[in-house]
Amino acid sequence: MITPTQMRAARAMLDVSQGHVADHLGIAANTLSKIESGQSDISVTRNDEIRKFYEREGIEFSENDGVRWSREEITIYEGHDQFFDFVDDVYNTVKKTGGELCLFNSKPKNWINILGQERYNMHAKRMGDLGDKITVKITSKKGDTNFIAKSFAEHRWVSEELFNDVIFYVYGDNIAFMTFEEDNSRVLVLKHEEFARGFRILFNIAWDSVAEVPKIPHGSIES
Repeated sequence: MITPTQMRAARAMLDVSQGHVADHLGIAANTLSKIESGQSDISVTRNDEIRKFYEREGIEFSENDGVRWSREEITIYEGHDQFFDFVDDVYNTVKKTGGELCLFNSKPKNWINILGQERYNMHAKRMGDLGDKITVKITSKKGDTNFIAKSFAEHRWVSEELFNDVIFYVYGDNIAFMTFEEDNSRVLVLKHEEFARGFRILFNIAWDSVAEVPKIPHGSIES
């Protein structure tokens, strides 16, 4: 468990208010204030939520109240709850950076199956609320008419020969490699600015020269 001293130091490093952190955690600012001052007992679950928030923002905790910028370039998310942590990272990253998001080999139904409809709807709404700050391009297998994030993303098809089960997703300076099983997911995120830039170039070459603009059918998924 991280200490109140580490919480205060991490927030100072990010230069954000208690209200900002509390909003992301879904708690009242005065509750966080009491936690940070050590005036309120805190459960292991709540402590874990606070730690994960700061780790997603690039903070690393160590012994003896240590706090520093993370040196890790690879993060792994596995399972339902961690997949939601992953989409949280996507949202929090592009909320700050904006820019182009590229999702290759998408299987839309997997996102809904793993997140659940309620979480999926929430995530789609907050991404859509970013408006012109982001551009989203998604490729899926030819014939797949489940167009996720349809209200703010552009979709194209790739042929069955070019489609496989490994999904690539570039957002900010991150490349995510994703695989889905029937009731599980595994996401490996590599944070590397040059690699991310290189993948965007390759994605857009395929987008412009190989991908096919589908006819938008009735009954595709709205978000």
